[in-house]
This record gives sequence, structure tokens and C-alpha cells, in this order.
Amino acid sequence: MSAISVTLRDIFWKFDRDKLRRVILAIFVIELVVFMYLYMSNRNLVNVVDNYLGSVRQPTLLFNIYGAEKTPLNRPLSVIVSGNKIYVADTGNQRIQVFDNSGNPLFTFGKNGAGKGEFRFPYGMAADKSGQLYVADMYNGNVQVFSKDGNFIKYFGSTADFIKPAGLFIDGETLYITDVALHKVMVFDLGGKKIRELGKKGKAPGEFDSPNAVTVANGNVIISDSGNDRVQVFNKLGQFAYYLGEGAKGGKVSFVNPRGVGVDAKGTIYVVNNIVNQVAGFNSKGEKLFVFGTMGNQPDQFYLPNGLFVDDQGRIFITDTVNQRVDVYQN
Repeated sequence: MSAISVTLRDIFWKFDRDKLRRVILAIFVIELVVFMYLYMSNRNLVNVVDNYLGSVRQPTLLFNIYGAEKTPLNRPLSVIVSGNKIYVADTGNQRIQVFDNSGNPLFTFGKNGAGKGEFRFPYGMAADKSGQLYVADMYNGNVQVFSKDGNFIKYFGSTADFIKPAGLFIDGETLYITDVALHKVMVFDLGGKKIRELGKKGKAPGEFDSPNAVTVANGNVIISDSGNDRVQVFNKLGQFAYYLGEGAKGGKVSFVNPRGVGVDAKGTIYVVNNIVNQVAGFNSKGEKLFVFGTMGNQPDQFYLPNGLFVDDQGRIFITDTVNQRVDVYQN
């Protein structure tokens, strides 16, 4: 009897091992077929895996910046990070406030006026590789250059080039400037020589109505075409490529007065949807990944957000204008 039991046990054990081998082989074949399908369909396998594993996620709030007790922010409209310092256009106070990398106040510079180092409506900012800060003053119609410590250096370019300069972005040795009155984007070298212009007033692809913010990443120039309620993407030669948020994946995004734009190291594109009090995230194809924010003054709420900047640590800085703060997120 015991010999029969041993024989039956061996038979079933062999059967189970063979069955297991067949199951493993079947799984391998299925995975191989799926991989080849994705590859032959020219789909981005990395994005597919990321979405499956949930690595594309909504950013989480780290902290807020309100300014010093005696110098609180008043209608902050833009923010950048350079050299471990956070620079905020404290527009309602006609100055720039500077904070350390954790959001602690360091110093301010600028005051109300039309002279050197003075502002009427400081707006977009950018920093070059040496740490010099470029500030667009929309109402004075100029772009000023400062040292990293806030000392006036010079005016950039000619005031004849601008009427109402707004968004700034430096890509290597090239400065992009949007002008909401001229309805175009101007491209300069850092010596102040104009290289080319993008767009004119209109609604057709490649045309603008009050272009607000600009960023450059992965060979693309991304511009918030605020008056036309859309975001346009161009190649570096200035040729129109596509509208952001039109992709079928994730559905179409309806922009209402889009403002700040930025791109992180993963290629995720962030756009401030101003009137809707939200921030939307897209992949490099322009397809929606996530949307976050509602109107209010609580965490993950905004009240007319405006500027956006992504630093080297992947932190997303958003100027929450009416709430008079900068909201700092991490993705």
C-alpha cells in the first residue's frame, strides 16, 4: 500500500511540475507578444509601464512661502530658483523678494519707480548660468539685469523692442521674451541681439493673443497663448507643432487664461490654468496626465495662480496670487 502511495505521489508531483513549466512558458510568451506589439506600434513603453505602476502621479504639497512677517508677499506673479535662492516677483509691492532654498526670507530689492533698479509691475524672471537675474517690468516696458544679490547691472536690449514684456526664459545663451501688447515672442542672444520673432496677433496656429509665459525643453518651445485660451508648442526653429492638451489620451483640456508653464526632468509639462484655479500635467506628446487644484485658500487650493517654475530637484513652484503665497510641490 505504501509503495502505491509513493508511486501516485511521484506521478502527481511530476504532473504539477510540468504544469508549472507550461504556465511559466505561457506567461513569457504573452509578455513577449505584448512587448512586440507595443514596440511595433511605436508606443512609448516607458510611459505605459509608468502609468501601470502609478509613477505618473499628482504632485504633493511641500510647503508655502508667505514672505517675512514685516514684508509679506503682495500679489506675487512669478517665481524662479537660481543658485539655491528662490526669487519671487512681489508685484504688488513693486519689488523682488529673495528666499533661501527652504523658503526662509533673505532680502528684498527694488522699489516703486521708473529708474534703474525700480519697478512698476515686475513680472517674468529668468537667470543665466552665471546667476544674473533678468526681470521684465511690464508697465515700465523694459527688461533689467541684476546680480544675484539684487544690484542693478544694465537694461537688456532696447526699450524700442518691447511694449509690455511678460514671460522670460533662458535656454543656454538664448533669451525668450513674450510681449502681451505686441502679441509675439522675441528671441535674443544674451548680448541683446534679436535673433527672430515668433507669431503675430491672431487665432491661427502660430499666432497669439497676449502670450504670457514661455519655456523651452526637449527641443520644444512651449508658450501659453493666454488670450486665445490655449498653449502652443513650437520647434526651436519657430515652426508650430501642436496644441497642448488636444491628445485623445486623458481627454481634451479646456484652458481658460493659461499662464505659467514648466517642464521637469521626466518631461512632464505643467501649465497653470489661471481662471480655473488648477494646474494641469501633460506628457511629452501633449496628453493629459493629471489635473489638481480647486478655488480656495486651503492646501491644494489656489486663487488665480499665475507663475510656475520647476527646479533641478523636481520641485514645482506656483505663485498663488490672490492667496499671496508661493505653493511648493514635489512630483
